Amino acid sequence: MMANLNRFDFNLLLALDTLLSERSVTRAADRLCVTQPALSGSLQRLRQHFDDPLLLRVGREMELTPKARALIEPVRTALLHINAALETQAIFDPGTSERTFRVAMSDYCVHIYLPKVVRILAARAPQLRLMIENVFGPSFSRLEGGDIDMVVTHGDRSLFGREGRDVDLLTADLFADSFVCVVARDHPIGESMTKDDYLSYPHALAFFGANVRTVEEAEIERRGIVIKELLHVPTFAGLLQMLPGTELIATVQCKLAEQLADSQKVRVLRPPINLGTLEETLIWHNRSDDDPGHIWLRAVMKEAAAELD
Repeated sequence: MMANLNRFDFNLLLALDTLLSERSVTRAADRLCVTQPALSGSLQRLRQHFDDPLLLRVGREMELTPKARALIEPVRTALLHINAALETQAIFDPGTSERTFRVAMSDYCVHIYLPKVVRILAARAPQLRLMIENVFGPSFSRLEGGDIDMVVTHGDRSLFGREGRDVDLLTADLFADSFVCVVARDHPIGESMTKDDYLSYPHALAFFGANVRTVEEAEIERRGIVIKELLHVPTFAGLLQMLPGTELIATVQCKLAEQLADSQKVRVLRPPINLGTLEETLIWHNRSDDDPGHIWLRAVMKEAAAELD
């Protein structure tokens, strides 16, 4: 085994992982910030080492060979362990760190929560880079694969199509919110909404993919209530923009409605049914649990959340 290690150039490991992920020399070279000829040379050396073409052109696309597909998980795992070993040995100084953290969260959290996080980072970690992406079904697989560092979402992961307990994922409570109904200012509904109103008027819903359900959508289904869905949009904030000039009803988070209602010319009403409570949760992989930088950022995320309670 040591003989195999001695023969392998570990500089090729990152190139291999990126090629397996991108399935394109051009895209992989762009991602690694190297020239395409340089990465083509790395691919040739990898082919010689594994005695396998790894990538084959099929039509206009490149496909992985069976050997390459078998390498995806062990190569990614090896890189994650190496990265964790290097980072946990380093001292994390937020005042000077230029580290990049990637976090997935909904546009709801971007509106009502993220600004508080950013203000803390601006004051204490001015060089730290925070990259936010929208939370969606594959976010948990990306978290497990090391592509993102944290996910901020509700605690019920079954709504993302994940059944059972994720033993490698750790959580911390952040903040809670409730739900309200929002309608145009001139909507025929009066000062209060009845259940008949809720059932008879059309609804606009946030939609994040076939395998993803929102908390309010799941609660409506659990109660056996059938609503008239006329519009799906990919953001919560976008729902409020759709309401003026229509008879649509949108069910959204209370904190978001309070922040945006005046600017969007809408009214906020109490739902005629109990839609439960939204519990926003911070989720990370256990391999990052002892990482000093990760620990520091998690503390910041919790501190920012405390401002919302």
